[in-house]
Amino acid sequence: MARRQLTRARIVAAAVELADCEGLGAVTLRGLASRLRVHVTSLYNHVRDKEDVLDGIVESLIAEANLPTGNIAWDKWIRQFAAAIRAVAHRHPGAFTAFHHRQVHGPRVAESTEAALAAFLAAGFSLTEACGAIKSASLAVLGLVLDDLANLQSPGLRTDLSDSPPERFPLFHEAKAIATKVDASSYLIDALVKGFASNLRKSRPQQRPAGSQRMRLSRATLKSGRT
Repeated sequence: MARRQLTRARIVAAAVELADCEGLGAVTLRGLASRLRVHVTSLYNHVRDKEDVLDGIVESLIAEANLPTGNIAWDKWIRQFAAAIRAVAHRHPGAFTAFHHRQVHGPRVAESTEAALAAFLAAGFSLTEACGAIKSASLAVLGLVLDDLANLQSPGLRTDLSDSPPERFPLFHEAKAIATKVDASSYLIDALVKGFASNLRKSRPQQRPAGSQRMRLSRATLKSGRT
């Protein structure tokens, strides 16, 4: 039986599988060589070192995420970006931790970021505001992913303050009773969208209707004619 050809894509795919099964720490060149049943020196024909493999993991997951691109409204970009990143993190909880160690770059990221900037600018945001909004949304989504991954690793793990006396902390105990009904992730994304929209309205002077402006001019003309 002919041995499958060794390629960079095959090495990266093996690294993603290994990270998901055993954690990112298990992704070493020797570990990959063993998994692929090749000599470790064969890997150097396709990857420079472990860091190059980690870059490949990040690039692979970004490609799989299918980030939003093209002509899109800024609020839809935020929601689709959040859904895409969280979905790929759920599918690859071990490999996704590579994002904590390597920079995110490449044409797919640039294309999605370009679409986001165009969307925010078209809505009236300044370039500084657009950059701030995109960065803030990205940080918020990464925070959601950390919570998602923690829940996958330790299901049901929650802050336990049950020994706190209800008479001293009545609001906490009241909130605890409904905590499972709160969709914090949706609330966070909604808060971001509403907050950005509110900031946009506040930063732009309200324009009076043209009819109101003509009425004021007419009144001023009549008043000057009487004097």
